[in-house]
Amino acid sequence: MSKEKESIGFLLFLFLLLPWLMTVLLQGRQACPVEREISIEEYIAAVTASQISWDYDMEAIKAQTILVRNALYLTREQGKEQELLLQASDFFKRKEMDAQQLMRFHSFQQAAQETKGEVLALEGEVKELPYHALSQGRTRDGKEVLGEDYTYLPSVDTARDLDSPRYVEGCYFTAQELAEKLKEEYPGFVMDEAQTVEIKETDAAGYVMEIQIGTQIFQGEKIKELLALPSSCFTVQKLEGEIRFLCRGIGHGMGMSQYTAQQLALEGKTYIEILQYFFPDLEIVDNL
Repeated sequence: MSKEKESIGFLLFLFLLLPWLMTVLLQGRQACPVEREISIEEYIAAVTASQISWDYDMEAIKAQTILVRNALYLTREQGKEQELLLQASDFFKRKEMDAQQLMRFHSFQQAAQETKGEVLALEGEVKELPYHALSQGRTRDGKEVLGEDYTYLPSVDTARDLDSPRYVEGCYFTAQELAEKLKEEYPGFVMDEAQTVEIKETDAAGYVMEIQIGTQIFQGEKIKELLALPSSCFTVQKLEGEIRFLCRGIGHGMGMSQYTAQQLALEGKTYIEILQYFFPDLEIVDNL
């Protein structure tokens, strides 16, 4: 009976906490008294919950929590953490929070508490740590894609991602549909008579760096954004009047693959081991 009362008490606590949390997410530092600055730790659980599957193992959630703390720390230094908070707020506005979901949210609070203050750093400097839902089977090399400042993002094997049912997705467009979507951002865009769609350059992991569509050259990530593709790792084929973008993975392919992180967690790896796998040159430090 006591355990049941504890569960009910905890749920009531979360129901009371959530409105305050939403206020903090929406208003940021302005939601608290002038003399008190809100700690990153007070909303890190909510931001993490907006970025990773709620079905994932605790160790994978902890790994994502560290990445979120790095991001919040860096954006706060720049006075730009509001964007992350608004994204989290939008997530909770759309999510139906019943008693079961509130109990599950406790996992994110626990992950935040058990990793409190921990960030990943290189020689004491907190680093930007990208992540994505699912890679194409290998993450991208930071130095190759972003330059010398990102040598701490190595390309690592993520062959486990190939087992995901979401690994491959085909996205189909007619030439007219393709042109109309690109015109939304580039009004002067014209599809040439040959309906040219040709990949010009990929990186070592197979993600598109440059693609020619019509007479114009685009970056692969930009086309991913404009066409709402799941990934910039794609091939292009013309099939019976349509153009198919056959995409592998979900996201930009940089940093930590959440799917592989989950598989590593299921194999018994700790969040520290997961992070060491993706970011071997960095170390966990208590920075906050």
